Amino acid sequence: MRLEGKVTVVTAAGQGIGKASALAMAREGAEVWATDIKSDSLHAFDGLANIKTAVLDVLDREAINDFFSPLPKVDVLFNCAGFVHNGTILDATDEEWTFVKGFGCRPMRDGSDAAVGRRSKVCKGGNRGTRGRRRRCRDLWGLSRPLARVVRV
Repeated sequence: MRLEGKVTVVTAAGQGIGKASALAMAREGAEVWATDIKSDSLHAFDGLANIKTAVLDVLDREAINDFFSPLPKVDVLFNCAGFVHNGTILDATDEEWTFVKGFGCRPMRDGSDAAVGRRSKVCKGGNRGTRGRRRRCRDLWGLSRPLARVVRV
């Protein structure tokens, strides 16, 4: 039981990687909060040991803060939420592409802010002069390094 006594939050836990991760963490002894935007997808966790569920829209900053505020210290935050349109990247409309670009980092930043409660230290820095996928990777690295320092990983 490697996660015994740990509190974990998994976003997009209603299916796929999020669901598998929530189940694996619960098997390892963690107290798991499985969240998803679709309430009906969370019923698969009903009655399972170590798993609590909550509906959560990771694009709603107020909902994120409301979700995290009553929780004890969060040891693991697995932001699994994502967006996949139908077809290939070449089939994406401008609106879908704009949504995907905004969806990449913001839920991770907002969830980390709420979980750690120290936005000013977590979200310092900028990534000027980078573009596209490279920028997104740098954005995530720029978030991960200061977050690790704040929570002393």
